[in-house]
Amino acid sequence: MRWPAVLLRLKVTIAYSVLAATAAILVGHLGPHAQWHVLLRASTNLRNLGDGHVGTLVASAFLTDGEPNWVWLGAVALLFAVAEWISGSTRFLLAFAAGHVGATVLVAAGLFVGIHADWLEDSLAVAVDVGVSYAAAAVAGSLIRYLRGPWRVLWAGGWLALVGASAIADPSFTAFGHATALCIGLTLGGYFLHHDAKALRDRYIADAATESVHPTSAMTSL
Repeated sequence: MRWPAVLLRLKVTIAYSVLAATAAILVGHLGPHAQWHVLLRASTNLRNLGDGHVGTLVASAFLTDGEPNWVWLGAVALLFAVAEWISGSTRFLLAFAAGHVGATVLVAAGLFVGIHADWLEDSLAVAVDVGVSYAAAAVAGSLIRYLRGPWRVLWAGGWLALVGASAIADPSFTAFGHATALCIGLTLGGYFLHHDAKALRDRYIADAATESVHPTSAMTSL
């Protein structure tokens, strides 16, 4: 396969990786106060979402809190490349968006209830919450569609154990978000599996019906 075809097949991953790396470099060159201000404005915290700043749902996915972690960004880029390569750009984007937006909205709803019920601190409403980890969790979960038999159980169980252990070690709203995003991804993977199986079954039935209506030449010559 030629390089242009490879680049076209990974176009979403490449575009995201370039934009995320550029954002990391630019934000990294800012002073501490300016950096904090940018991250706060782009955060998907309860205050921003409540004020109608829905653009943060997009901007937050390209930023990281603190110093850029290039190992993490590289691992995410690799995960995204594998997912887009085997599932296609449309399904990859669907898993990305569903995980990032869906988990963010559910986390915000949980914070809203918790803060107004005095279960959580008011300061969480303005916490800095940026990053692509929710999307990455959902994309990882959606890959269950492309595994077979017991590997699906191992894949799902491994990721659930990982996010569960992280939640126990650091019980926070982001841990809940990662678990939620993973469940969204696993649900999407199950839907993809059902959808593809149904499409294959319908095609088999259609082919069988066509053959019964139009018998082969060997049969008609008898």
